[in-house]
Amino acid sequence: MPLLLMKRKLDDIAGISTGVFKKGSPSGTVFYLQAKHFDDYGRFHPDGVVSPEISMDDRLERHLLQEGDILLISKGDSNRACLYQTEVGPAVASSTFFVIRLRSNEVLPEYLQWYLNTSFLQSTLFALSRGTRILSLSKKALAKVEVSIPSIRQQEQILKAQALWEKERALTFELVELKGALYQNLLFNLTKSNTNA
Repeated sequence: MPLLLMKRKLDDIAGISTGVFKKGSPSGTVFYLQAKHFDDYGRFHPDGVVSPEISMDDRLERHLLQEGDILLISKGDSNRACLYQTEVGPAVASSTFFVIRLRSNEVLPEYLQWYLNTSFLQSTLFALSRGTRILSLSKKALAKVEVSIPSIRQQEQILKAQALWEKERALTFELVELKGALYQNLLFNLTKSNTNA
C-alpha cells in the first residue's frame, strides 16, 4: 500500500528549545544528559549515566524533560536524534542539544526520531550546519526542516520494520563474530597439524 504523506515544517508540529549549560554537582538530584549518554543510533546507554549530576532549582524546573521529548545534537558532524523516556529518571538536556517537543498528535515521537536519523535528513541537517572549526546547527534552520508525515498506522508499520531490521542487523553481526571465531580455530588447528606432520 503506498504511503499517504503530508509535509509539515518542524516548527509547525513541535516546539524547539535549547538545552542548558550547568556544572555538575556530587550531590545532584537530576540527570544532565549529554551526547555521550546515547549511542550512534540515538539510544540511551543504560550505564551511561552513573548518578544525578545537577541540583534542581527554579530556573531548571522549566527545562525538565518530558516523556517523548527528542534531543537533537546541535553541534559537531552528527546531528543524531535521541529519544528521552521517563524511565531514565528526572533529567534536563545539556546545551549540546535542541529539545524538540511535539505539539501534534499526528506524529509519534519514535517516528520523528527515526525520521530525523535517516541518512537523507542527516545529510540535510549537515548541509544546514555552519562553522569553521565546529559545525553548529541553528534553531532557525532546524525549525524550517520539512517532515514527511504518513498516517499513524503507517508510522507504526515503519517503526516495526525498523525494529525488525535492527534485530536482523544485530543477529548478522553476531553470526559474523561466531564465524570469525570458528575459522580462527580451524586455521589454528591446521597449524598444529602441520607442526605434528
